[in-house]
Amino acid sequence: MHRTGLLGDIALRARGAAALVLLGVLAGGIAPAPAAERYERGLLWRIEGKSAPASHVFGTIHLADPRVTALPTAVMNELNRARSLTIEVRLEPGTILVLAKRMIYDDGRDLHGVAGPELFAKAAAVTAGLGLPDPLLRMFKPWAVALLLSAPQQDPTGVLDIVLARAAAEQGKPVHQLESLEEQIAVFEGMSEADQLALLGHAVENYERMPPLIARLVEAYLARDLAGMWRISEESGGDGAEARRLRAEFGRRLLEERNKRMAERSEARLNEGGAFIAVGALHLYGGAGMLALLEKRGYRVTRVY
Repeated sequence: MHRTGLLGDIALRARGAAALVLLGVLAGGIAPAPAAERYERGLLWRIEGKSAPASHVFGTIHLADPRVTALPTAVMNELNRARSLTIEVRLEPGTILVLAKRMIYDDGRDLHGVAGPELFAKAAAVTAGLGLPDPLLRMFKPWAVALLLSAPQQDPTGVLDIVLARAAAEQGKPVHQLESLEEQIAVFEGMSEADQLALLGHAVENYERMPPLIARLVEAYLARDLAGMWRISEESGGDGAEARRLRAEFGRRLLEERNKRMAERSEARLNEGGAFIAVGALHLYGGAGMLALLEKRGYRVTRVY
């Protein structure tokens, strides 16, 4: 494969992995569990208020597993009735090229020099089996390699969110996004280099644990158990003061800040009415989750499924 094509393929895989990390899996134990009694269970929620027709918020899991892409009737009915779809970020050819460029160093440095020989060797031992040999691995930033190691090998165009987007487009509905790709990249690029290396080290050390962890996460998702998904996500966290500091930082960047941004930006669609808004399921969970934030903004939130 030509180098440009390979980078695009890696960027596609990283885009799917980024979605899973942004859901909260890799950064297990990312924050103290919030008060969540009202939002412990349920994937589809009706949002009413401010005189507009009712809208719905749906919790997704960013995987191409056919068990999750086979939408329940209750979910499909509301998507069919909706005037528009809003997802976290649209996956388009141009965004993949942007992601590919942002994943690699352009300042003369390389991963071996930044990570040091020991961590680089550990990462190379894993990525060689993923079609990313040593010479290519050196090009990539720590956060980008961490993403590649954090999710199953899958076609990102088959993940649930993109399935929803295709279904809406086929029905002629507008498809909006809550964030830009640049904002999602900034979640990782905005971390200090030391924290990016810690993220890479965590991904390397936990690579073999990810498949069973993701399998359990899917089971909790199918059971509509948001609290269970949160508990599973906590299990990959470490102990000690430094691990707690990193969890707090990841929690702030991955969920807390983004929940506020997505709740605020959802209002434009909610005020139009008939919106179907799909975000990662853990964004719905707890007193600091998107549902609670919408309730604080004056909307009535009711579980449907």
